[in-house]
Amino acid sequence: MRFVVLVDNSPGRHEGLVAEHGLALWMEVDGLKWLVDTGASDAFARNAIQLGIDIADVDYLILSHGHSDHCGGLESFLSLNNKAQIFISSHVVGNHYYSTRRGAKRDISLNHSLIDANAHRFTMVDEGIEISDSVKIISSFANTRSMPLANGTLLVNDVLDDFTHEIAIAITTSNGVVVISPCSHNGIINTIEACSHLGEISHYIGGTHLVDNFESEEQLLLLTSNLQQRYPNLTLLSGHCTGESAKMAFLSALKHKYIDFHTGFSFFID
Repeated sequence: MRFVVLVDNSPGRHEGLVAEHGLALWMEVDGLKWLVDTGASDAFARNAIQLGIDIADVDYLILSHGHSDHCGGLESFLSLNNKAQIFISSHVVGNHYYSTRRGAKRDISLNHSLIDANAHRFTMVDEGIEISDSVKIISSFANTRSMPLANGTLLVNDVLDDFTHEIAIAITTSNGVVVISPCSHNGIINTIEACSHLGEISHYIGGTHLVDNFESEEQLLLLTSNLQQRYPNLTLLSGHCTGESAKMAFLSALKHKYIDFHTGFSFFID
């Protein structure tokens, strides 16, 4: 399986690529081409050209949740691709999302008119579904463990967001299960636990929303130690909304099994 980070907060080392606060991940699985999220703008598409990737070839687009830093490039995607089926949680429809991070209240909703105008291309996810032989969408999280404290700055229709609109992706392989959750608003351990019935989790790909030092050093230590003890064989590839303090905590706990990704970063998983 091949993965390419088309856009991320970090610019990486690739000349000519655009970084932004957002995430878009290209993957090739089951002989199909996939895009997970579209970042905040058309940057993912411009970077794809530089990386030799044709967005018109995407067979499936999965939108992980209703925030604009993951759905903001949807209009650009629709203009470049006329065939992909698009999966998004049914809880996104009709709801508006806001951030109060760093003070001012900002609308961070996706453009709902794009769904209305292209309704035939959208599959609304109510329950977990299998899209291909290996790829499944996970939509239910028990949330028995802590969720990121930065969620407290995020609203849905003026009430605290419960993130029922977030979905994750589980890819089953002969070497374990690869979990993808671009923001992990439901919490990294909660998300892993929601996928654990499929087999041992080998890789986790995505942000963790442990930003702005909301978690104390002690809380990060407890989380990362718990992760390492419960899933000793897990490799974590992270970026986007994983803050610098959290990255250092993951690196300390997971050692070489923690990888910090960036715009243009590519990797293979067997």
